Amino acid sequence: MPDLANGNYVSQADADRQWVPAARDVLIETAREYGAWITEDELSRRIRASTGITTRQPTADWIGRVLGKVVDDARKRGEPQLASLCVRADLTIAVGYSGVAAGTDARTRERIAAEDRLACYRWHGATMPEDGGAPVVLARVPERTERTRPAPRTRTAPRATASPRPQLREVTCLNCFMVVPAAPTCRDCGEPLPDATASS
Repeated sequence: MPDLANGNYVSQADADRQWVPAARDVLIETAREYGAWITEDELSRRIRASTGITTRQPTADWIGRVLGKVVDDARKRGEPQLASLCVRADLTIAVGYSGVAAGTDARTRERIAAEDRLACYRWHGATMPEDGGAPVVLARVPERTERTRPAPRTRTAPRATASPRPQLREVTCLNCFMVVPAAPTCRDCGEPLPDATASS
């Protein structure tokens, strides 16, 4: 439970009322430097230091709630996603990142967060590079998991049957390594796909 530096108990609602604006202030300060970001643990430390309200709960148990309220507040103001500037210790964005649909793959989630960070730098007056800057994905999402999926390009084409329905063809995108329906371009990343007939 949250408590003041003097040991007095503070309700969760009262703590959030002070933690949320404190988090917003820290994130705006972060956004004013192009390419900057802050970890959840560091944001937690700074929130508690500036408000004098601490807690024995692990940061992971409450920081997401606070960031969610910061996002709601920024949305009402018409501002970009400040929560994109707060990353986990491995530099990835939280799985429940606001504005990304549940079940979105990690690569897409990191790309969207990178675009949101760039919008924050521009909105909050960071000194931008001459070319205007570009979205930067902070964490490399491991490719090994996706590379271990069976590559449809190596499968033998199914033999013709009496069924009038054509067989659904799939290929593996060589850019994002997602298994997608055969088409000229990848539906996930937009890059050209390998010729689906090459594996026949």
